[in-house]
Amino acid sequence: MAVYSHSRLETFQNCPLSYKYQYIEGIKSERDSIEAFMGSCVHETLEKLYRDLSLSKLNTEEELADFYNQAWRRNWHDKVFIVRKDYTAENYRETGERGIRDYYRRYAPFDQGRTVWIEQRIKVDLDQDGRYSIIGFVDRLADLGDGVYEVHDYKSSSSLPSQEKLDDDRQLALYQLAVHDYFSDAREVELVWHYLVFDKELRSKRTPEQLAALKDEVIRLIHEIESTQEFEASEGPLCEWCGYQDICPKRKHLFVVESLPPKEFKEDEGVALADRYAALREEEKRIKEEIEEAKRELWEYAQQMGVENVRGSDAVLSVKKVVKPGFPPSGSKERAALEEVCRELGRFEEVSVLYTPKLTKVVADRAWEESELARLEPFVSWNESIEVRMRKARKLEEPD
Repeated sequence: MAVYSHSRLETFQNCPLSYKYQYIEGIKSERDSIEAFMGSCVHETLEKLYRDLSLSKLNTEEELADFYNQAWRRNWHDKVFIVRKDYTAENYRETGERGIRDYYRRYAPFDQGRTVWIEQRIKVDLDQDGRYSIIGFVDRLADLGDGVYEVHDYKSSSSLPSQEKLDDDRQLALYQLAVHDYFSDAREVELVWHYLVFDKELRSKRTPEQLAALKDEVIRLIHEIESTQEFEASEGPLCEWCGYQDICPKRKHLFVVESLPPKEFKEDEGVALADRYAALREEEKRIKEEIEEAKRELWEYAQQMGVENVRGSDAVLSVKKVVKPGFPPSGSKERAALEEVCRELGRFEEVSVLYTPKLTKVVADRAWEESELARLEPFVSWNESIEVRMRKARKLEEPD
């Protein structure tokens, strides 16, 4: 039975292929984003703070800042990468140190409850049979007395989440389940996030009903993972920070050429092919615009001359204006409403799955009953276009 964690579930939701690399094929990425590296140093520093406190040793602010900087130097490696090129490693180091100092000044002498867990590994069973379980590491758990506990989590992110997002957070809610399992006196658990970059403390709570729903949600997600056959890459904003860019089919070429000098970049075969295709598409766009302009001019000429066919050197062009029905785009609320109307009329199968070219023919040819067509009218927009058809012209004989 596979052991799941919040990060494992989140990896699958963000990108199934990254999940496959990490958890199925066991490929370990040696690359580390500067954000992840800074977060690791921050966690290591705050772990020291509270472990020392448990043995009645209170570090000074300077001692803690020194420890953070030593951890930075000790753990630094050449695979740490920076996505935001406007910033240096030193910028990030200073940001982490500032966060540590702000945290120290806010909470010293750190007597807000008794710390009972520090980087504690936990296991939570999601069902009575123990078929589904979650493991994790709690940054810190504080006992405030009278059955009240706080789950604390340290974040070094450069953005603050909304309260709505915090109230939907899965990780700390899973940790709350562990608190109830491990401590029989736990009657109230509050979830606390420390966003050190902003010197902000954010909080959320979960009801028993929400926790029960969370268990069901996680079990469903595990089912989805275990039934997945094709783990496809999912591109998104987080790709820039992924440690598997050098092997991912969607990112590998971008990753390879990004570090090339300008001359070598231009000489890369993939870059050259992509540039050629992009240029052709631009040319195609320009030509399409010219074609549309030529069609308008042909239409105006045909109207002035009172003709429908216009002769050229090698072709005869038939020029007419056509009016065709258009419909709401797929995925829109209007499109969903239109599909429902078709179902109510018992006609949906005729245009299933609302194949708009077929529905266009139905409306244009008035193929249904008028009462039925009237139900469709609110969704129809009539669009004018100029249609030009081309056929080969008979060659003219050259005069003697």
